[in-house]
Amino acid sequence: MPPSALGHGLLLLSAVPVLAQAPPSLETAAYGLTEAAYRAQKAGDLPGALRSVAEALALNPGHPQLLALKFDLLYAAGALPEADAVLADLLAREPSITRHRLSRVYLRQRQGRTAEALQEATRLANEAGPAAVRRSARLAMADLLQALGRPAEGLAELAPLEAEAVLEVQSRRAFLLLAAERPGPACLAFQAALDLGPDPDQRRNLLHGLCDAARGAHQPDLELKALEALHAQEPGDHRATLQLAYAYLARHRDAEALDQFSAGLDPRSPPGAWLDAGYAAKRLGRNAEAARLFSGGLDSRNASGPHDPGLDFGLRREVESLRRTWGLVSGSAYRQGWLTPGLVPQQKILQQGLEAYWQPEGLARNGRMVQVYAQTFESVYSVGEGTTGGPTLQGVLGVRAKPFESENLVLGAQKLLKLGRYSLSDWMFRAAYSRVEGLDLCPQQRDWAYWSIYTEGDAFARSGRYVHQLEVRGGHAWGLPGGGGLNVLAPYLVLAGDYDSRQAPQAAGGIGLGASLRHWFRETPHQAPASWIELTVQARARLSTATRGGGLFLTLTCWF
Repeated sequence: MPPSALGHGLLLLSAVPVLAQAPPSLETAAYGLTEAAYRAQKAGDLPGALRSVAEALALNPGHPQLLALKFDLLYAAGALPEADAVLADLLAREPSITRHRLSRVYLRQRQGRTAEALQEATRLANEAGPAAVRRSARLAMADLLQALGRPAEGLAELAPLEAEAVLEVQSRRAFLLLAAERPGPACLAFQAALDLGPDPDQRRNLLHGLCDAARGAHQPDLELKALEALHAQEPGDHRATLQLAYAYLARHRDAEALDQFSAGLDPRSPPGAWLDAGYAAKRLGRNAEAARLFSGGLDSRNASGPHDPGLDFGLRREVESLRRTWGLVSGSAYRQGWLTPGLVPQQKILQQGLEAYWQPEGLARNGRMVQVYAQTFESVYSVGEGTTGGPTLQGVLGVRAKPFESENLVLGAQKLLKLGRYSLSDWMFRAAYSRVEGLDLCPQQRDWAYWSIYTEGDAFARSGRYVHQLEVRGGHAWGLPGGGGLNVLAPYLVLAGDYDSRQAPQAAGGIGLGASLRHWFRETPHQAPASWIELTVQARARLSTATRGGGLFLTLTCWF
């Protein structure tokens, strides 16, 4: 039962028209002042009502009616010590009036003297006296027993009144049943109380109670119905709005949940609410909104005190990924890493390439994405008599897609454009898969495990050529001192190989040592570094007769 419920009986008693009970000795002037006090009380002007009562008491000192009114006003104003003194005076003058004793029950409860209040209420409920006072005392006992953590006893005290279809009984039963961990019957009692026409405040409290009871009784539909009713009654209630958002989330109704999160979130909302809203937006493919919500979650985490830097970095990486809609990649590769592998037969060659890609926001959804890209590359150095420069310029227009949320499988098709005399005109279809750990920064650690697996197959439509390559790395990464923690060195063991249906021998492989030095840049307080430049060096020993499987391999890549 909400704390305010214990004052209901007192408020009902104070509403009894005392003027009708006024003794003849009340002077005419005091009577007028008393009327003014009641008018001010009704208008909510407690200070004005107290001034009028004080003037009336100056004319009629110790008058019981005026003392009772003064007590009610002081109680309502929260002036409990003054109310206690007035009530003591009133009881001394009229010790047999049970109404005053019942007022003392409510006063003791509000003062936190719950045990004393319960003793007085028990005496009143079991004494011969007015039925209305005994009934009010029994209701007060139920409230007090609940406050003392004894809801079962409170239900026993309410048992004689259980059949009454009145709000003050059924609402108490509902909260007592909930406190007694009987959520099923509590749901029925809350619904019965709601059918009895509570005022808006009472209805709000009952709906909150029904939500808790329905949750405990595993009745999600009833809980959702109660939450929707709460939201309809008070759409500005952030607590109810967020509860409704979570109810929709539990039912995988992300769009409705996101609407409620958007209405209920504010700077005081907990970080978890911001993040849950962000993940809902991400699942819906509303990337810009998801990035904004994750940024709000970061701000909330920063404001709430110490927090996990690893989780913060992960959120900043989410923001960066969600905001990315385009990119540029520049690469130089010696002997390996050709942007279109297998096209150039020379074994010792340096290529330079550039790619620009666009990632439509509407097609990037919760880990899935589609990219359209254009590439150009050419050979800039060749050992021996290999052709370099303009005659080797190759153009590419393509599209690639990542169809799964968690698996990094990329499927693509590209048109090879003949820009140089020795370049190709063909269609190529590609499938690539990778798994990686430790490739990104780990700002909460000085060093961490590093490994990756990458495999790719490429089929050419016109020539019938098929190329496949595989590379496995395993090592350790270290964040280098200085540079704001944005420099990472990763030495590793490498096992690599390729298959090319147009070369002899067709298969090649090598094993060796490698190291990558990467520098990250373009970060903000809400966004992890968006770009990097990396130098990779590998020295491999051949595992087959194919000379291309061994030797020195160099790549320099800038991802912007």
